[in-house]
Amino acid sequence: MGLADLIAAYEALFAKETDPANFQIITDIPNGSPANAALQFKHKHPGVRVFSGLSLGLALALATGTPIAEALKESQAIAKELFLKGESQAEAPADTAVTSTEKAFVPAPENTNTGDPLINVRVDARLIHGQVATMWTRTLNATRIMVVDDQIVQSEVQKMTLKTAVPGGVHLSILTPSGAAKRILAGNYQGQRVFVIVRNPKALQEMVEAGVTLKAVNVGNISMAAGAKQIAKSVAVTPDNIAVFDYLTKHDVELYHQMVPNDQKVAFNTLLKNKA
Repeated sequence: MGLADLIAAYEALFAKETDPANFQIITDIPNGSPANAALQFKHKHPGVRVFSGLSLGLALALATGTPIAEALKESQAIAKELFLKGESQAEAPADTAVTSTEKAFVPAPENTNTGDPLINVRVDARLIHGQVATMWTRTLNATRIMVVDDQIVQSEVQKMTLKTAVPGGVHLSILTPSGAAKRILAGNYQGQRVFVIVRNPKALQEMVEAGVTLKAVNVGNISMAAGAKQIAKSVAVTPDNIAVFDYLTKHDVELYHQMVPNDQKVAFNTLLKNKA
């Protein structure tokens, strides 16, 4: 389920609510797909409040009639309210404001990477979500996340959501494939540790066509779509996707599948052949 599906689900539930002021969303983790979708939904419906830190204890408290303010206070070690970039936290009622105890992620200092600044390239339809923000970025010790996507560049709502989701201390670039290629080839990121994320592999083909050298690509997540074929738990490919992967392979790009850092890498072309 992608962000668009989650937002549609929130909209359907919101439409059934007789009192919109009572509509609140509680998600699992701050940077997960449900939270990112909820923040995009909140941009359209500013009165909606969004929280992270859903746990069994919190769910049971709410199910037994405990007011949300009291339930959140009981779960304040993990629960907190989420805000849009630029939104004042003072706008939240004092009785439900919860302070996060999570320490900000501090990446390696910049200008310490003497090799290729592109330390990892990932295809992920969810872009910056829980696994990327809390696992991959830390494991890679990335100093910058680069999201490459033509459509997102033109969407203020999606850009705002990504800025909210990026871990503390990590820079964020949101670029078109041509814009990313131009900056990479100009050496703008030398010394940095750049984690590139695209939701459509076609963006990577366009970068290679523009002259960018990609050594390897992790095909982590591609959502199911019309005409797609499931080749891994989190990856479904269309004929257009396969054509892009064939192009990348012919240009000496290693393709592999690895959901989380602790997983073993699996040769992506092997997955394609096994499901042919």
